[in-house]
Amino acid sequence: MIDPPAPVRKCDIVMKGGVASGLVYPRAIACLARQYRFHSIGGTSAGAIAAALTAAAEYRRSRGQFVFDELAELPAWLGSPCASAPGANLFNLFQPQKKMRRLFRIAAALLVKSWPRRIAHIGLASWPELILGAIPGLLVIALASTTHALAGSLLGVFIALAGALVAGLAGAILRCSRLPRAHFGLCTGYAPPRPGKPEALIEWLNNRINALAGRPPDQPLTFGDLRRAGIHLQMIATALTFGRPYTLPFHAAEFYFSPDEMRLYFPPEIVSWMEQHPCPLSTHGDRVDLNGLKPLPAADDLPVIVAARLSLGFPVLFTAVPLYAIDWTRRRKTPAEPPAAQRAPGDAIEHDEPRRPEPVWFSDGGLCSNFPLFLFDAPIPRWPTFGIDLDDLRPDRSSEADRVWMPQTNRSGIAHRWKRLHSLSGFLAAVVSAAQSWTDALQTMVPGYRDRIAHIYLDRNEGGLNLDMPRHRVERIASYGERAAAKLIERFVYGTDGGKPTPMTWENQRWIRYRSTMAVLEDFLSAFQRALDETQPGDRAYQELIARPPAAPPASYPFTATQETYAQSITARLHDLGREAAARELSHGAPRPTPALRVRPQF
Repeated sequence: MIDPPAPVRKCDIVMKGGVASGLVYPRAIACLARQYRFHSIGGTSAGAIAAALTAAAEYRRSRGQFVFDELAELPAWLGSPCASAPGANLFNLFQPQKKMRRLFRIAAALLVKSWPRRIAHIGLASWPELILGAIPGLLVIALASTTHALAGSLLGVFIALAGALVAGLAGAILRCSRLPRAHFGLCTGYAPPRPGKPEALIEWLNNRINALAGRPPDQPLTFGDLRRAGIHLQMIATALTFGRPYTLPFHAAEFYFSPDEMRLYFPPEIVSWMEQHPCPLSTHGDRVDLNGLKPLPAADDLPVIVAARLSLGFPVLFTAVPLYAIDWTRRRKTPAEPPAAQRAPGDAIEHDEPRRPEPVWFSDGGLCSNFPLFLFDAPIPRWPTFGIDLDDLRPDRSSEADRVWMPQTNRSGIAHRWKRLHSLSGFLAAVVSAAQSWTDALQTMVPGYRDRIAHIYLDRNEGGLNLDMPRHRVERIASYGERAAAKLIERFVYGTDGGKPTPMTWENQRWIRYRSTMAVLEDFLSAFQRALDETQPGDRAYQELIARPPAAPPASYPFTATQETYAQSITARLHDLGREAAARELSHGAPRPTPALRVRPQF
């Protein structure tokens, strides 16, 4: 096969999480790859799997081979019947831990749409408890006298059914109580390969990443390999212990890992690589008891598969992943203080107890940001950052033409997404969704963002937790991704929509981002100028703080002499710009809603 010509355009892409909904991505990526090189690639959860595979294929292209067609073939394989186990290949990637198998079968049964089949599956998964609970009723039937056989049998049947139901519920609750000891989930994602058995998800994904990247198993694809090839990959994971998201690879070196625990999550060659590439961590001079823990590799040495698994952790379906860090705020035991007379001034009190790293549990990145459009944001774009969004299909928009949608004009895409609440379960789902996705929902309405997102709408039988879909349904979901990519290409490469000229072009997107950014800068510079001019009584002006003598307080973060001269100059220029910006000339007629420029920490 002749490789297609190398595209001259670049793009970034961000992919949303959604478990089986990620089937939309492979063909979308393969389609875009014929027109664009992927410079920056981001994703969360199932989107992180797609991002890892996309980065691997782009890495291989940087070495002269086009393998995106192999990526496009994945949905067909995932939807095909498994040769070595019941169900489709996709379903068999989700393999529960041994002690969680029955609970996994019960959970899988709840996803079956037919109630008779659902009850049959739950019965097969819970038969020991059901039999145990039915025994009292069966004894009543057996002991019923011949004169009261009918009444005794009916009573026995009732007792047997009630006992089986109570025992089944008790068994399920007991198994759920074991989840904390099983790392809070049913599947680790990894199981050691066994002859004649299907691969588990992480083994399969690791092999696909290596195959696409052209890497041997003992040399995993790392973030450093991608960086040196000009590819920027980022994923989102949630540190439940800290209650915050992290961008992967980690910016700071602060985590340790347990090799024994990591062998529950990753193939041996990945764990060996991590052990052989530790990143030295600062202990701030304290005594630290690592107890067999190893420092996590630095960003460049971190295998892509490790970051993908940290991001991919749909709660309960997948176990959380434990890393370790030192709690520097924890108070430690100290020996009895000697009398003040026996201590020299400035003597430190030595601690008996060393520092010990404590678990930091990582779970699904989608808990904090399921569609992180901001990952590769810039004031004005050099090339497009495409987003592929996944959402529920509305009953009033269920035609095939409605399955893939993009804004038709500069003003479309601003409307809220409605969630109509008709039940308690719907209300609770909306509560979780609002807490999880409010930042993403706001971001998708911002001008310059909404017009580069392709929205794919799936019905309740498609994607999500539907892990055992028939092949034709998997094929249909994959085709939506291809249609979404075709829409993006048609608009941003050819300037058309459905073969007709459209105003929603790449040049239009660049202009909107410029207009919107200039309006935001006016607000920012005007506020900066006001803070410089309106010093409150008793406060020193910022200009005085900049020019203060070296020994004068505050002593934190001092400028060098060169920095001080530059700061005085640029502050004066920004002050003058702020006065001009106060007129808000560029804000009139700017795109709406107006974005906000905020200072926030990197994560």
